[in-house]
Amino acid sequence: MKLTCTSRELHPRRAFRISRARKTEVRNVFIRLESDGVVGYGEASPNAFYDETWSGVMAKLESAREFFQTLEVHSVADIETAWKEAWRFLAPSHAAQCALDIALWDWLARKKGVTVSELAWNEPPRPVITFATIGLSSSEELIEKVEELRGFARIKIKSDQAASLDPVRFVRERSPALLAVDANCAWGKIDLAKLSRELAQLGVTFIEQPWLPARDTELPKLELPVMADESCVTEENAAQLPDAFDGFNIKLVKCGGITPGRRMVATGKARGKKMMVGCMLESSALIAAGAVVAQRTDYADLDGAWLLGDDPFRGWKFDRGVLLPSTASGLGVEPEEGLFNGAAASSR
Repeated sequence: MKLTCTSRELHPRRAFRISRARKTEVRNVFIRLESDGVVGYGEASPNAFYDETWSGVMAKLESAREFFQTLEVHSVADIETAWKEAWRFLAPSHAAQCALDIALWDWLARKKGVTVSELAWNEPPRPVITFATIGLSSSEELIEKVEELRGFARIKIKSDQAASLDPVRFVRERSPALLAVDANCAWGKIDLAKLSRELAQLGVTFIEQPWLPARDTELPKLELPVMADESCVTEENAAQLPDAFDGFNIKLVKCGGITPGRRMVATGKARGKKMMVGCMLESSALIAAGAVVAQRTDYADLDGAWLLGDDPFRGWKFDRGVLLPSTASGLGVEPEEGLFNGAAASSR
């Protein structure tokens, strides 16, 4: 297979703030696999919290040059084997593994003339209702964002160390949407039991990652369900997640792609956990891959491409919080012209 790699700086339409970071740009890695006249696309959105960088991902993919040159894929079983064998070269980068895995799913589905959803689940993709995320905001920003989300069915509100109820109350007074609140580990000094009761009174459906993973075993049962994010990186984490968590967030760039994502869905169902597919700031390529796994989860938080002002892929349409599937084969995405021009390539 011929591999082409490139990186691209992407910019959210507004600065995106969570409890530990403020982002005005990210640099994601994009790959193109070609064999037998068919191409497949993949993406990684590296995040420093997980010790991932775009340059590190590029280096890992380059180190697997010989592996790509001999890679042949004819079935889903071949993708699963490739996912496992590639780890010899790509470890410890799950982001690099994600880019490879997604490209292989896209390539094989295009080769067979079907969608990735049909390849993964034996049925065509359905629309996906997704959360739209409101990052940490000033009062003026919050007014603007809530107005933009008028008519959306699901809204996630980011929180910080202060755990203020004001943004939640403001959104609830103006929207009937299903609400979730995500602390990104920031509530380490907060009375969780009290806060959970207060959020429940405001009609919040669940809270996400209240504190750091190091304190997982201390997590009590709360008034509201608790979803793990930073505490659930890999499929092994999903299997071992403490019972106090009611569910977990599957992010393909954390776990390594669609292949482990499917297994995490099976684990979650076996354990009776709620599941959500999440994202970073990502193009429509990685969002489309997430939407494949979201065909089997309770929730989706796949607004990463919608938040961007310069998405380099065309893919699933985003219509007021609903991702509408493409009818094209593969992931249903195509890159903008020139994305891979001048990029490094290896082939057999």
